Amino acid sequence: MKLTHLHTFQIFFLAGMSLLLGCSKTSVEDIPSYLAIDTISIKVNAIQGTASHKIVDSWVYANNELIGGFELPSRFPILKSGSTNLTIFAGVKLNGMNETRSPYPFYQQITKTVNLVRDSILDLGHLKYSYTEGTKFAWQENFEQYNLSIDTTARSEITLVRAKLPELATAFPFEDNEYAAKVVIPNDSLVFECVTHNSFKLPTDGSSVFLEMNYKTNNPFTMGLLINGSVASQRPVLVINPSSIWNKIYINLTPSTAANSGASSFKVYFTARKSNKEPNAEILFDNLKLLHF
Repeated sequence: MKLTHLHTFQIFFLAGMSLLLGCSKTSVEDIPSYLAIDTISIKVNAIQGTASHKIVDSWVYANNELIGGFELPSRFPILKSGSTNLTIFAGVKLNGMNETRSPYPFYQQITKTVNLVRDSILDLGHLKYSYTEGTKFAWQENFEQYNLSIDTTARSEITLVRAKLPELATAFPFEDNEYAAKVVIPNDSLVFECVTHNSFKLPTDGSSVFLEMNYKTNNPFTMGLLINGSVASQRPVLVINPSSIWNKIYINLTPSTAANSGASSFKVYFTARKSNKEPNAEILFDNLKLLHF
């Protein structure tokens, strides 16, 4: 079919009108600004222990509106411009699980006012978090002192050793960290179990209670609570899976303490049996912190 000049004009006219109508649907407000967050760290004081962390996300609010949770390092759009109040929470994997990523209640959120420009990236620079005011450190153990606050039970057939490990200098740079707990289980017929010497009064009203820990292991091990009350009981909380490198985990004890409102106090324990094909099950852990509000 041959196109006449009129047909050609009509086609270009209709195409032009479609383009104009399409453009009219996009307004300046639809053009996002962008934020970038690349590096973060934890600032601690002399009584707060290690500065190691495993912050994996930033949860961002702009003018009190949730923008989202973003995996680090991150570049993300935000449909705002001009002066904007940002609130940024440090996100972790609760119990080490991808499915339970959440702001960590014991890290103080960062607030700042920024000027956002549409179609431009604002790099927020290095973010430095600290522990929230009011955080109570019920218990800490970094194994640097000879007298330990945790030891094996009468049931345990394996000893817990305070071991000097050169690898800690690389795993935790710029920290005075030379020792960790070491457990070696040679066969699957032997039981390892250790428990804190002291009992801890923890909130049972649903207030946040967490255990932070660095660990490296080729064998699963279990962390749990000994519950002191009218009837004493032992409750496992979490099975910690193998990690070939030093890892950090944030164990959420809140459901366990809240489910035991009649408890007078709690102790922390660890237990394990050999379940791998290696000659020995080897479990290392360090920098334990029991936190609550």
